[in-house]
Amino acid sequence: MKDFALDTEFHAPQNGKLDTSALRELGARALLPWLSDAAMDWLVIAAAVAMIQLWPHVYTVLAGILFIGNRQHALAILGHDGTHYTLSRNAVLNDFLTNLLCFWPLGLTVSGYRALHYAHHKNTGMEDDPELGHKRMRSPQWDLPATPWTVLRYALKDLIGYSVADYIIIVRFSKPQSKREYLPLALFHIAGLSTLLVLGGWPMAAAWYLSLVTSFMMFFRLRLWLEHQGTDDTQRLALTPWQAALLSPHNAWHHWEHHKYPTIPYHKLPQARQLLSGPVILTLGELLRVFANADAIPSGMALKVPAKTGRSLAADREIARAA
Repeated sequence: MKDFALDTEFHAPQNGKLDTSALRELGARALLPWLSDAAMDWLVIAAAVAMIQLWPHVYTVLAGILFIGNRQHALAILGHDGTHYTLSRNAVLNDFLTNLLCFWPLGLTVSGYRALHYAHHKNTGMEDDPELGHKRMRSPQWDLPATPWTVLRYALKDLIGYSVADYIIIVRFSKPQSKREYLPLALFHIAGLSTLLVLGGWPMAAAWYLSLVTSFMMFFRLRLWLEHQGTDDTQRLALTPWQAALLSPHNAWHHWEHHKYPTIPYHKLPQARQLLSGPVILTLGELLRVFANADAIPSGMALKVPAKTGRSLAADREIARAA
């Protein structure tokens, strides 16, 4: 999607932070962009599974799995946005749409992912960061230094199921608040599978679940390399359109801005970038060179010590909710 033009009424803050009025404006809920992007992702997925169903061949299956996994990853990004209540001021509607269109199809729930993800925001780069815990469990995959070939080698292994264990870790770490939330999740998959099987669409069902534990996890892995790897905070990147579509869709590559202000919807993050000063913005090539020349850092090593912070994530959420 296109970046939104910078609103001329905003001015770059002198202290590198957004004031309350700017945060309220940028953090205003907007359901339509999210629904439009979710619909486009599902349209690509529908085309890919239809290709596999209608023209079954090794090449169409391989291409279809790559397309499906890429857009499953894009749906996960949209689900992440819903985790921060950016869709609607109605929390029930926000969570229902996030579950229905994003998390339930991936085998997750919004409440489970929210608990895991908020712990990540609270402890980014520190010992209790669940992302670092995941990386420690899968050592030495995330060791630095790492060449582009090292990253690519693990990504290619994902395509033959190497990250099934990672998917299981994500599901296990993202338990919903109540066991009752497993019921609609299970019913969603039972209904979908039953419908496809009755209609003779078992190849489509097989393609979905196979993609989930192969290409989806590959794209998930590649994005993680772009966000917090090799830093005690968050990398600040500039990607080309094709790099963004493949590796970090729906403006997820504005991850530094997201961590600064988690309640700003993904489609407003480019505006936030124009207003905020911060670390040097790296290209993908520059980041890869940083990884290749980094000091030795074991997988999941915490690089930040706890420190008192200013406005909390909960406070920012309440400001955005008031918008």
